[in-house]
Parts: sequence; C-alpha cells; structure tokens
Amino acid sequence: MAPDLRHAARVILGIQAPEEGGGRMRRFMYDLTRGIACFSLFCYFREMRLHGTRKVPRDRAVMFLANHQNALMDPLVIAAFTPFRTYFLTRADVFINPMVNQVFGFLRMLPVYRMRDGRDTLGRNEEIFENCTRILRGRGHILLFPEANHNIMRKVRPLSKGFTRILFAALEKHPDLDVLLIPVGINYENAAGFPDRVAFYFEDPIPARAFYDKEDIPGSVSRIKQKVSETLENSTTHIEEEDSYAEKLEYLHGLGVDLTDPTQTNNALRLYPHGPKKSGQRRGGILQGLLKGVFFLLNAPLILFWRLIIKPRILEVEFVSTFRFGYVFVAQPLFYILLWWICYTQIDALWATLLVAIHFLLSLLYIKAGRSA
Repeated sequence: MAPDLRHAARVILGIQAPEEGGGRMRRFMYDLTRGIACFSLFCYFREMRLHGTRKVPRDRAVMFLANHQNALMDPLVIAAFTPFRTYFLTRADVFINPMVNQVFGFLRMLPVYRMRDGRDTLGRNEEIFENCTRILRGRGHILLFPEANHNIMRKVRPLSKGFTRILFAALEKHPDLDVLLIPVGINYENAAGFPDRVAFYFEDPIPARAFYDKEDIPGSVSRIKQKVSETLENSTTHIEEEDSYAEKLEYLHGLGVDLTDPTQTNNALRLYPHGPKKSGQRRGGILQGLLKGVFFLLNAPLILFWRLIIKPRILEVEFVSTFRFGYVFVAQPLFYILLWWICYTQIDALWATLLVAIHFLLSLLYIKAGRSA
C-alpha cells in the first residue's frame, strides 16, 4: 500500500501511525486488526465515550490502572479506540492453547499467573515483570487491572499489590525512570446487556516516584494503592455497602441517571436514601419496540442460537458480553455472506447487495437507538 494511502487509511480509522523501522508487516496487520475491531465495536455498542485521553503523554512511561467489570471487553475497547500502543496484562487462564497464545501475543496481551493457576506457575511472572520493565524503560504503555479479578458489580474492590511489584521493580532497577500512573474508570450502562453504552474516564497522571520510598516499601505500597483506589472510586460508580447494593442500584435506575456518568451516579448515591423518590427512568416508545421486533425478526436464527445454545454455557456473567461480541464478530459476517448468496442465486447481484445493506442498516439503527436489556 502506498505511504499516502496508508496514512489516509489510518486517519479514517483513527489509528496512530506505526513507528518507523522493522516489522512493517506486523505493524500493518496490527493496525488493520485494530481498524476491524473499531468498526465491529462501533456496530456492537450503542455508544462509546472516552474522556481525558489528551491527559496521557505520548513520550512517558505509563501504567493505566483500570477497574474491571467486563472481562475482555475492557481492554478491547481501550486497544481499539485509544491512540496508544498499549500492552495488556491478562489472567493466564485465557491462554488456553498455542494458537490462542499467538493471537493474544499479537494483540500485545501478556499472561499473569495467579495462585489459582497453580503455585508452580507463579515463577513465570518474573519473566513477565521483566518484560514490563523493558516496556516502561522504552516509554511504553501498560494496562493493568489492580483489582486482580473482574466482577460485574458497580464497585471498586480492594486493590492487589501486584501492580506495585511491577512498578517498584522497574523503579529500583532504573533510578532515572519516572512512571506515570493513570487511573481509568470504566462505566457500562449494563455490562451484560445489549445494546450497551460505555464510557472510559482517563484521570490525571500520578507521578509514581512521589509515592515511592525504597526504604519503606510497605508504606509506599499502601500510599499508592490508597491514591489509585480513591481516584477510581470517583471515576466510576462505587456502591460500597454490599448489603444495600441491590436497593441502591434500583434507586439509581429509578432516578434515571446516566449510569455511564460517575459524577451523576456518585452524587445521587450521596443523597441515598433521602434523595428524590419519583422515577425518572426513560421508557421505550412504540418506535423502539417496533425496531426491537424488526431486529429480532431479521436476526432470529442468530439470536435463537445465541440464547439457546451459547449463552446457557457461559458460567460467569462477566464473560457474557465478551462471548456475545465474539459470536457476533464471527457469525454475523457469515450470515451476510449466506444471505447475499441466497439472494444472488434467486434474484441478482445488485438486489442481493441492496437487501444485505438494508438488513445491516436496520440492525444498526436498532443498536444505536435501543436500550440495554
């Protein structure tokens, strides 16, 4: 592809220009994959918003520290829509075979081993931590989930000290290195629902060395964890008390607040239970119901296969959206190819293309106008 055409494609797709040097084909394939992911996620989500990405410096070592609700969807949106070439630390149990490992490696995902993966696997983390140090030394970007697990509940859970181990190892090995910590609040309207809305909030950078004292590592760990946790609690909906979680969530639904806006939700929670009682929840109208019916009729085979065969086999609700997106990513294009071929054999190529385009546009209209269910 000519350089100017390649540049134009990157501009259209919103993709950052690849660094110069070797591995051009690998970088081109990565950019192409990210472009496809951008388009697919655009078609999957009703709305996606990223706030504060301009706060992220391009020429500094950065650790993104995000809350974790929605399995692989959390890093996927960041990888696709931010202009940063980020590496992602991912739970090792998703690296299930050599082929999958190659794909994840291509997508810059690094496995992290936990006690539940077996005590004998923990030693492999040392090599991963060394890789992280090299990435930070090269002014790269790493995304970690400091809660060390995922949970669909709207709450920032206690942070693990795992990210501080990686951070302090890099700072001790390279005294001239200054890593910026950037908390990222991830907010879904309904993480397991479809079509869904999501908003990412990139907070102000935190200089790691301001909290690091090599003579007081336990104190340094405590201070950094507290600072990151407080920032995440402000940048995502944080319902702290588990015994009143359901009541508070129902309270937010009743107010009709935007669940992707942590300022709205947390301000409303501060008034609980003395806040306004009347329901502000928006209800679907006739048009939305009609669009939903048309969407189901147009995609009935795919929807029924999902609901009856695939979804019941998903053991963790946090993976529902991940598997749904992966299923749609593979099945929908095949469905359109089959539909086009049937229409082509029965009518002609022009009408086949037109009918497939109408089908796609009607489905997209429902996704962009619909509400999570």
